[in-house]
Amino acid sequence: MKKTALIKKVILATVLLLLGAVAVKNVSAQSILPLSVVPPKQDVLVNPGERFDTSVKFMNQGDTPITGTLSVVDFIVQDNNGTPVFLDNPQIVGTTTIPEKYSAAKWITLTQESITIASKGNVAVPITINVPSNAAPGGRYAAVLFQPGGNLTLGNPASAQESAVAVRLASLLYIRIAGPITEDASVTKFQAPNFLEYGPVGITTEILNEGDYQIAPQGNITLKDMFGRVVETSALNSVNIFPGVSRIYNNKLGEKLMIGKFTANLSATYGDSNKELSSTLTMWIFPWKVALAILLAIIIIILVIVLWYKKVVKKEEKLVEALKEEKTELESLKEKFKDHLPPQTPIPPAEKKS
Repeated sequence: MKKTALIKKVILATVLLLLGAVAVKNVSAQSILPLSVVPPKQDVLVNPGERFDTSVKFMNQGDTPITGTLSVVDFIVQDNNGTPVFLDNPQIVGTTTIPEKYSAAKWITLTQESITIASKGNVAVPITINVPSNAAPGGRYAAVLFQPGGNLTLGNPASAQESAVAVRLASLLYIRIAGPITEDASVTKFQAPNFLEYGPVGITTEILNEGDYQIAPQGNITLKDMFGRVVETSALNSVNIFPGVSRIYNNKLGEKLMIGKFTANLSATYGDSNKELSSTLTMWIFPWKVALAILLAIIIIILVIVLWYKKVVKKEEKLVEALKEEKTELESLKEKFKDHLPPQTPIPPAEKKS
């Protein structure tokens, strides 16, 4: 019995760990099983001094009702993967602050602080955004969070990191205050190995947003061979880049077997005015191991042919020498025994016919 109980505990602990991993993974996709949120993000354009009303819908696909609390927090993006960081976690607040020009949580009000979502049901949460009349044009970023209680927690409410990450849904609000804004971005990295043995070519692109609002550059990377022929074109992923943050793109172009000098060109646009981004790099691709093996094979074949030729030539030379020796020997024998040979009778010429 004790052994069976121990096995059950191990299985239960494994299941809880797997559920925790699934929950953490799905937070980035704005869903926690069996919950989901629609829309996961909203782009809102508001004038200074204007009120804007919208809503977020939380849905429960489970078999039991779920009750939880609602809150509004600012968020920022610090890495080059676009991961939002919510600024209400005790482990974050106080060490990381959002610049005032990007904060929006204080403008947003909710009509309720908690909700209960029925089994197979949903709840629409009204959201009101009141923009001050002196708000500067540009981007503001906030999130509406739903933190379920009860059996969706992972059993350790004392862990601030766990309660802040593992069991929360977020609907992100990208608020743009209307007015003239600065749109500026640059390509800080566009690189690939200078020399490759085989394709395809892996190209890393990093774009930095130095403007006042998030951008989503759109464009392509084109790979051409030494004759200017297009080998392949690959599109950049259309993802947001937040102000002051860079985003990394990874593209692979070409086939496995390619030989020669190749050129990659980046051509993209961003922002309302379709500003251009461009960059170029070159690389060499040559399968030197295969080429070396072929060269060695050719050298071996040539050596074999040379050795065979020399062997045949030497054999012929020996035969010629042997023939010369035999001829010389015959001549000396003839000279030696010429006195013992009978005289040869001359053959009379044929008589003419009358």
